[in-house]
Amino acid sequence: MGLMYLASLLRQDHRKTEIFDADVEAWTLQQTVRKIIEKNPPIVGFSVFQRALPSLELIVRNLREKGYTGHITCGGITPTLSHSYMSEKIGDFVDSIVLGEGENTLRQLTDRILTGQNWETLPGIAYLKRDSNIQVVNTPIDFIDLDTLPFAARDYLEFCLGKTNYATMMGSRGCYGVCTFCSNFSFENFHPGPRWRSRNPISVVDEMQDLFESRGITVFKFNDPNIFGPGNKGRDHVKHICTELIHRNLKFHLMGFCRGDDITKDPSIVNELKAAGFERLLIGVESANNEILDRFRKLETIEGMDQALAILHNAGISTVLGFMIFNPYTTIDTLKTDLAFLRRRGDVYPTLCKALRIFDGTPIQTLMEKEGRLIPKNPFEGYHDYVMPKDVAAIYALMKVLFVNCLDKIRAAGQEKIWGVKKSDSFRDRQDFNSLAEGFFTIESFLSLPPRTCVVRNLSHNERTAMGHV
Repeated sequence: MGLMYLASLLRQDHRKTEIFDADVEAWTLQQTVRKIIEKNPPIVGFSVFQRALPSLELIVRNLREKGYTGHITCGGITPTLSHSYMSEKIGDFVDSIVLGEGENTLRQLTDRILTGQNWETLPGIAYLKRDSNIQVVNTPIDFIDLDTLPFAARDYLEFCLGKTNYATMMGSRGCYGVCTFCSNFSFENFHPGPRWRSRNPISVVDEMQDLFESRGITVFKFNDPNIFGPGNKGRDHVKHICTELIHRNLKFHLMGFCRGDDITKDPSIVNELKAAGFERLLIGVESANNEILDRFRKLETIEGMDQALAILHNAGISTVLGFMIFNPYTTIDTLKTDLAFLRRRGDVYPTLCKALRIFDGTPIQTLMEKEGRLIPKNPFEGYHDYVMPKDVAAIYALMKVLFVNCLDKIRAAGQEKIWGVKKSDSFRDRQDFNSLAEGFFTIESFLSLPPRTCVVRNLSHNERTAMGHV
């Protein structure tokens, strides 16, 4: 959605703008470079996640080697939090890095470049002075009034509907949480002002209704880090969206992200969510251990999370759990606690083989440094590592082997069928996808706590049966 808003704002200024989503299109690096060279735009901008940094380096090097002389810029959470690494690594190929929210900065950057003005003094920009090899970082501009943005450009809507059957929406930006591991928290702190901001609920529903009337869309996923804001104002924002959807008699199927205490602080709100069409919520539980939740600065307890999940279950709203069973504070005991919690619930099946990732600029990076447990990495080489107990590390390594050599291959081989399952008319009816997730969860949970001998080659009857089902 970042690209979609950048494009819509530039088009509002009558700038000819095209979106190339190489990730969605599954283009190779060579195809991506060729597309850009063919268009030869005066400005090309990359929205970059950390996992794509090695690809970005190859693309911009290749562009320059093939004679592209236009202005190359990039932005997003990773370029904002890791701009010093990026300037050092690819500053000879990338002209500028946009810091923080990109719409207004890219708009001004475009104006200055196309009119021949000096862009190096522009707020919200970092770049490398190539003649002196000095990194320059200009103070970020103020946050954006979201209601000044036009509706998102929907260039890839038909393509994505063919994969997922839903359109994405933005009702707000940021999150009022202060979790130590969250890169969004650090990103939102990069500019002055509140970390959570909302759009006018009327405008949000206007955009949804426009997509329904023009494209027939009835399934929407809110990409907000948290659909709720802080306090009464934050809850009123969600209630107003729900009330407006109900008032207009718009029968939509909705999904969004929130915290557990957004539900427990006002349990009656689930009735409004349900009536408005919310069928699924992703809740960031992270761990079933209160001590770990304290270290994550979640400001929640597992008892409160459990209560929130029960309220949603009783209301008929399904849940997907954000869960980080492997993290810097994992022990064999916390693994047992986490698995007991997940098995007891019996209706949520998170992926277990993924560990917490430490991003630049996050509080947990500083905590790990202070504890002497951080193994820093250049973001072009991967995420920062951290020291874990040997027995936990051995289990995690075993699960990664299983994932790479078995589960990942199953997913790859059956990707078309998985996409087909996801294209249900509602989030509530994706039962086949839930069954698939349950199958993967069964295998992973067996290996999370292997037999005491730690000999996984001698699988138990139940383990062999679980493997056979998949």
